[in-house]
Amino acid sequence: MHSILASKRRGPGRRGLVGAAVVGLALVVCAPVVPLRSKPGGAARWAHALAVSSAVRWAPSAALCRILGEGVGSEGWLPDRGGAWRLTYWAPEKSGLLEVVVDTDGGVTPTEIAATPLRGRTLPADWMDSPRVWAASNSHQKGTPINTFAAELAFDAEPERYPGKAVWRIRFYLQQGGYETHVLSPQAQWLARY
Repeated sequence: MHSILASKRRGPGRRGLVGAAVVGLALVVCAPVVPLRSKPGGAARWAHALAVSSAVRWAPSAALCRILGEGVGSEGWLPDRGGAWRLTYWAPEKSGLLEVVVDTDGGVTPTEIAATPLRGRTLPADWMDSPRVWAASNSHQKGTPINTFAAELAFDAEPERYPGKAVWRIRFYLQQGGYETHVLSPQAQWLARY
């Protein structure tokens, strides 16, 4: 009987369990929220492949003129939950534009929108996919990115610094707070950080 009581006392005890729970909770609360992707797809080219059939139904000559990423992870992929790519297409036979939203699960939602100055401007066909562009910016990081605040590939992404040029503009939300903006060519050549 004494050995049974002694074995019960050998456990961590109430204080030990409470202490472990407090440490575990602190680690969870203080750890950065890093969106991860465990399922296939999630990059900008993946979204374009899903969106192009909607664009061609809208207009056979539809051409990609803008890519916007919302809620993109720090490596250029959508996380498992949340986030979307917005792809905008133009066509000579249409007065407006078509915006196709591709969500993290591959859901496709096309919407016709009003024309913008992007109408008539087609992105280069050799634009690099988002994970390669994000990787090209890694060596230029000043801070530690948690995720992407906003990302855009378009001719008007950086109108003051690169007027009339198609560029990727990526705004990383940093672990230290604030954000850092990186600008790269469509082919992932480094241009600037601010």
